[in-house]
Amino acid sequence: MTATQQQQRKPNTIQAMQQLLDTIRATIPFGLKEADMCQGICRGCSKKMMEMLDSEVSQWQVDLDNETVIPTFSDLAFMEKLARRTHKVMQRNNLIPSQTIDTPAQ
Repeated sequence: MTATQQQQRKPNTIQAMQQLLDTIRATIPFGLKEADMCQGICRGCSKKMMEMLDSEVSQWQVDLDNETVIPTFSDLAFMEKLARRTHKVMQRNNLIPSQTIDTPAQ
C-alpha cells in the first residue's frame, strides 16, 4: 500500500465531527419548548441534557466553521456519548418515539 493510499484511508476527524453534528441536529428535537419537556414524571432531566448537548453542538460548530480546533477521537467519542445519553433520556420521557435500528440483510 502506498503512502497516498494510507492517507486516503485515515479518517478525517473534522469531517467526522461535522457529520456527527448534522446527525445530532437531525435526530434530536432542539426546538421543543420547556413546557413540553417538563411534564409529569421525569426520568432524567431532558431540559438539562438538551441544554448541555446544544451548548456542545453549538461550540463545536463555531470551532469547525472558524477552523480553530481539530477534533480528536476522544472529542468524537464524548460527543457521541452525550448525544446517545440525551436521546435515551428523551425516549424515557416520551419526547422521542422509541425506534428500532434495522440492520442490512447480509
